[in-house]
Amino acid sequence: MMDDAKKLTAWGMDDGVHDALSLKPITTPKQQIELLRGKGVTFERCAEERALEILSNAETYLHLSAYRVLFQRHKDGPDAGKFVSLDFGDLLDVSFLDDVLRETFRLMAKDVERAVRAWLVSEAARRGEDGYGIVADFVSSLPRGFREGLRRDLVSRSQADEYAGSLIDHYRDAVPVWVLLEVVPFGTLLALYLFCVERWDEVGRREIHYALKDVKAVRNCASHAGCLCNGFVPERETRHATSGVALEWLNAHGIRNSKGRRARLRNRRTQQLVTTVALHDMLAGEHAAPATLDAVAGLRPLMDDAIARYGTQNPLVSHLAFLARVLDAARG
Repeated sequence: MMDDAKKLTAWGMDDGVHDALSLKPITTPKQQIELLRGKGVTFERCAEERALEILSNAETYLHLSAYRVLFQRHKDGPDAGKFVSLDFGDLLDVSFLDDVLRETFRLMAKDVERAVRAWLVSEAARRGEDGYGIVADFVSSLPRGFREGLRRDLVSRSQADEYAGSLIDHYRDAVPVWVLLEVVPFGTLLALYLFCVERWDEVGRREIHYALKDVKAVRNCASHAGCLCNGFVPERETRHATSGVALEWLNAHGIRNSKGRRARLRNRRTQQLVTTVALHDMLAGEHAAPATLDAVAGLRPLMDDAIARYGTQNPLVSHLAFLARVLDAARG
């Protein structure tokens, strides 16, 4: 029989609500600071009182502590397992860098999305497509579940979406392609892009469709404020191949195949970020939003500062240096 003192009620994606043992208890900000101290984190660059305020009101322990994987630990001796010269201020600095990195790439992804929408509408018009018929053909081509999900989403939003609802409702009886593209999520946009590429026999653009999935992944991470930099560690190496579109772009911009390039591109997050830069340059190019260009310009000094501060012992540095080189290549 379970010990009531240790039993907790939990919800799981597989088992639903159930009794569970040996789960981590919720902690207060003070307890979180003690946990960090126990791991060797210091509070010199950021005083403990300030850290307490941050953990209470501004940022969660889970989010900030996620960046500790980037820092070295003592391998042996009395401090084995504890971090080497890691201060709470370092976690804040990396978190801030991550915020700026994510926002920059969110803007880049938005530029790419807009460029894809513009190309689809203009190309459909150039080819003499019926703007309504192409939507009918596209929706009819979708699997039943996808098709019904799209319909339910649009019907619901036609009444509840403050921003796009009136547009959706106005065209509910006959949806043209230029409206559909304005109101569907990125995933549906990609499905429509592939449908059109195949319909028009645009063989060269099929590879772009698959590369756009990387842009979508980056956009989702950035939009939902997930951690990005904590994935720049050797443990996150992937067997997933880098997009051929991105590799060709790197070659064309002087970042040739090398041991260093291959090492960086074994990281899935770096793959996706590089692909986003490549597609932004290819599809948005000189039409990039000024806010995006300003964000890239503001990001670069932060990257350089982190590279200079943390040195080669931090895996973050090699990935930042590679990304900096890629961004500079895109800026010409």
